[in-house]
Amino acid sequence: MITGYIECGKIELARSFFDAMPDRNNVSYITMIFAYSKYGSVESAKELYDQMAEKDLLLYNAMIACFAQNNRAKEALQLFDEMLKPNANVQPDKMTLASAISACSQLGESKYGTWIETYMRELGIGMDDHLATSFIDLYAKCGNIDKAHELFKSLQTRDLVAYTAMILGYGINGRGKETIELFEEMMDADIIPNLVTFAGILTAYNHVGLVEEGYRCFMSMHRHGLLASQDHYAIVVDLLGRAGRLEEAHELIKKMPMQPHAGVWGALLLACSLHNNVELAEVAWKNCCELEPDSSGYHSLLANIYASAGRWDDAKRLRRAVEEKGLVKIPGSSWTECFESQQ
Repeated sequence: MITGYIECGKIELARSFFDAMPDRNNVSYITMIFAYSKYGSVESAKELYDQMAEKDLLLYNAMIACFAQNNRAKEALQLFDEMLKPNANVQPDKMTLASAISACSQLGESKYGTWIETYMRELGIGMDDHLATSFIDLYAKCGNIDKAHELFKSLQTRDLVAYTAMILGYGINGRGKETIELFEEMMDADIIPNLVTFAGILTAYNHVGLVEEGYRCFMSMHRHGLLASQDHYAIVVDLLGRAGRLEEAHELIKKMPMQPHAGVWGALLLACSLHNNVELAEVAWKNCCELEPDSSGYHSLLANIYASAGRWDDAKRLRRAVEEKGLVKIPGSSWTECFESQQ
């Protein structure tokens, strides 16, 4: 009954049924923890976990996975450490390790990941394709792309998750040529890409400056039944903008089926900075400021554009406004970061 409610998305009814059960065992607790994890209710999952005095392997696995899947990486690793203590009387299995490796990836902790790899060998746990794919994601995100490639080549079966991890890894490490080659290999193997895969390949086209190929790739997403997100649009706006095709980039934004976020307009603003287009820069800047009014970065960028165009008074006015309002600079980030949780 609980499982049926969960599958229908009726998490509150599932919890009511769970609370009414006279005898609840670990299986019922784990079922609810996985349900809360799926819907992002981490605190509710932790509440149930804390109620259990005797914690077995499955319960640890459920809670560690819940933390890892909901971007609570530090808590996932803290619980993993707790599990390794002698008084826990529990030994991790492959599922535990996969969740711990995922948490390491989110934190960029390659040293901890290397320790896990050594720990696996000490326990006699073999490196299967699932664990190898987790390590590929970890090492690629930490910049050890050669190690990631070595593991990828060792896979007996390369599925969508493995290809996507490697493609994204190549993409974020600026290895555009390898990304494109691997994407083509994946397509030849009749493996259908997902949204994360497209983020990686579009980033690669952007890195190597293949504008037409990148744009065609973006337009092909609908053939795979995928609706491009704001972040995909941001990558393509950046791709077109860097190539000087500012009007096309602006038209693409205006045709978006959803409201652009600041990253989309920010990509256009940056392109205007590269090509000294003051008029379009003002349009992009206005939209950026409406979406992120507390960021000074957009003001600084437009001020630099004004200065390059010889509009010194406008540049001074903007810089003075930043100082008077005490605005903060929002750190930049990779367009692909938003997709990591989907891996």
